Order: sequence, then C-alpha cells, then structure tokens
Amino acid sequence: MAKLDDKKVNAITGPEPGKTVMRIRDDLADGLWLRVTKHTTKAGEERVSKSWEVFFTLNGKTSCTGIGKWVEPPTGDMPQRRGLTVKQARRKAFEIREMVDEGRNPVEERKAARNKPDAPKVVTFADALGEYMKTDYIQKNLSSDKHRKQWRSSLDLHVVPKLGAKPVGTITIDDVKDVLKPIWATKTDTARRVRQRMESVFAWSIDEGCRETDNPASTAVLQIWIKNQRKAEAANHPAIQQAELPAWFAALRKREGTAARALEFTTLCASRSGEVRGATWGEIDLKANVWTIPAARMKMKKSHAVPLSEAAVALLKALPNFDAEHQDPNALVFPAPRGGVMSDMTISAVLKRMHQAKAKKDGRGWVDPNVLTKPEDPAEEPQPRPAVPHGLRSTFKDWATKRGYDNIQSELALAHNVGNEVEQRYRRDDLVEERRAMMEAFAGFCRGEKPAENVVPLRGAV
Repeated sequence: MAKLDDKKVNAITGPEPGKTVMRIRDDLADGLWLRVTKHTTKAGEERVSKSWEVFFTLNGKTSCTGIGKWVEPPTGDMPQRRGLTVKQARRKAFEIREMVDEGRNPVEERKAARNKPDAPKVVTFADALGEYMKTDYIQKNLSSDKHRKQWRSSLDLHVVPKLGAKPVGTITIDDVKDVLKPIWATKTDTARRVRQRMESVFAWSIDEGCRETDNPASTAVLQIWIKNQRKAEAANHPAIQQAELPAWFAALRKREGTAARALEFTTLCASRSGEVRGATWGEIDLKANVWTIPAARMKMKKSHAVPLSEAAVALLKALPNFDAEHQDPNALVFPAPRGGVMSDMTISAVLKRMHQAKAKKDGRGWVDPNVLTKPEDPAEEPQPRPAVPHGLRSTFKDWATKRGYDNIQSELALAHNVGNEVEQRYRRDDLVEERRAMMEAFAGFCRGEKPAENVVPLRGAV
C-alpha cells in the first residue's frame, strides 16, 4: 500500500531489478494501480513507461482497464499534456468504481462507444490528427484560429508526408525517430514541438481505442535518444552594423510611439527587450540615474543595475506617462497601447518597418552581412538577414571592444556572468559608476556625437 503523489511517481526509475513490469497500488483510490514497464528497443535502448490501471470485480469476475499514462502536473501557463496526474487518475478510478457499483462494465461500455455509428473511424495518422483537432482539448487550450493552424501546420509539414497514410496503431518508435532526426539537428525547438504534438495525437488515439500499444512519441521512450541527438547550433542575432548605428538611431528617433521609445531605451541601455518591456517606474532612481532590474526578471536570476546616460534619462522624462510628483512605482514605463506588458513582437515590428522603409529606398535596408539566410534551393545565394532588436547588444559589444573598454565592464553592462565560479564569488562590485562613463560615451555614439579628443578609455583599469 502506498499513498502516491506526482513527486513519488516521477522519482520511480523502473521496475525492480530482474523484472520488466512493476505495479504500485494507491491507497486512496480503490483498485487504482500504477503500472511501470521496462522494455528494450530494437537498438538495444531501455525505456520505461508509467501508466494507470484500474482493477474491479463485477459478477464475481475481476477485470482490469487502462485509463491512460501518467503525466506531471502542468506548470506556469503551460497547458496540461495528454494523460493523467495522480489526482486525475484517482477521480477516474472513482468514476469507474461508481459504474461497477451500478452493475455497469466499464470495459464493455468503452468497446460499445468505439463501435457506435457516429464514432470516428480512424485508421491513419492523418485521420487521427484530423479528429484530434476537433476535440474540446484543442479548442480550449488553443483559443485562436491562428494558434490552431500553427499547431497543425508543423505536423502537416514534418509528419504527415512520412506517416500520414500509415495506420496509427502500427506506427513505431523508429518511425517517430525517422521523422524527428532530420529536423533535430537543424531546428531543435521545432523538433521538440513536433514531438510533443505527435505525443498528443497518439495519446488521443490510445484513448479512443485506435491504438493499443504505448505512445511511441512520449519522452519516457525517447529520453535516451533525445539526449544523444546533436542540437542545432545557435545562430547569431542579426545586428545593426557599428558604422551604421548613428544613422539608424537618428531614423529611430524620428519615429513616434511607445514601442519606438522602448526600442530607443533598449539600445541606450544595451538591455534585453524583455527587461525593458517589464520595467516599472519603481525600478528607476532618477536621483542616482540608475535603473535596477530585479532578479526575477533577469536571465541570470540576479538583480542588475544599469547606469542611465543623460540621453536615457531625457527619454524617460519625455514619456507621456512620466509624472515627477505622483509617479506610481508599479506602473509600467513602456505599457502596451491597451495596457499591460508590451509584446516582444511590438518592438520587433518597429525595427522591421524601419528595415522595409530603408529597403524601398536603397534596396538593402538595415541588414547584417555576417548573418546570412539558408535558402532552401542550393542554387540560390544566401542573403544578409535584417537586424533584430536583440542584435543591438552585439552592436554595443563590438563598439565597446573597438573603443578599448574593459571587457569586464562591457560584459557586466550586458548582464553576463564573467570569469569562473571563484571570480564571480569574490567580485561582488557591479561597477555601476565605472560603467557610467562607458554608457554615456555609447549614448553619444548612438546620437552621432564626436568623442572628446582628450578622453581615452583604459583597458584593464578594473
């Protein structure tokens, strides 16, 4: 007897040594068991799956029915994956117990439901995908038509051409690997989404009786294979070229709107877009001219102080929502037009429109010649990609390096961890004031101002 919870289930690594199947009974739901199965693939890899079974006795005969695989509870804004957590499995077991108490056979009723005239006649993976897209789960969790189309298009592009005509009940783990392998090395994030979506379709197929075996796309059976796959190399973000930055910045300052000002502030502070979009007035000290971003909003989960240049301070004071006397500390500095946090796409759209406007004039636009597209047709020439907001951090780094600024200062300005663990532990000063002169000089460069002749940055001054 055991009182199961999701933490305990997650910690189970497999059956006892020498066994391929292990069952653990839950003491809070009569007849509910967790089945832990170990099997070996054709390639010799060991897999472990966890699923729920309910045992019941009706008319003197003991029977068993599977109710689905175990899944971890969803976290944050992520929707629940197909399957049952411990609490959900208990509720399902109670429902089955009520059916048995009424003299109804859960197994027979499930078979009858499959054979109804209006039951979906699913044979192929493409059929299963079509029926799954009609379910309440998809309609509720993918609330917009655009999201539903994106969800399905990834499977139509990568899976249906290979597995669409294949009976959904005969698709194997090796079939799934054949789909994922070509895109895992080039588009790792896409491959992960495709796997998750395939897993959902197979889980639905199992629930509907269109497939009898374990889910061939689940992480439980693919975890070792996934671990051994080569991930796609991270591509550099296209950046505004250093020599073109003053001209680009001048064009940006001519644009109106909160998004344009947010992009301008992002540039002056060499910050990430998300840090600027989430900034509140309470984080900004206009007496000390410092913006302190809390750890919760930082990638490295450490608070980050940004020395504000005179240009950055002037920008803030010119914002329509700036109130020197009665400023709400919780109010966003750069709110969305309809309130709330501005989306990343809104800021990206400013730079995209700037690129398009310039491209109409010179046929080139704001591009990075060092970051090229990968054309599908090998005969086509790779083209430089348009700059994106995150690439501005690279522009700042190039500027600081060429001007001879200390590497630690420029890395701290970008909120990067510098040095090994020991160095990070002993260097507790974030060098805000030392960085201030650098950020002031960078703001001057952005605005096209010539540096003073007698000011020479000293490398290694820290």
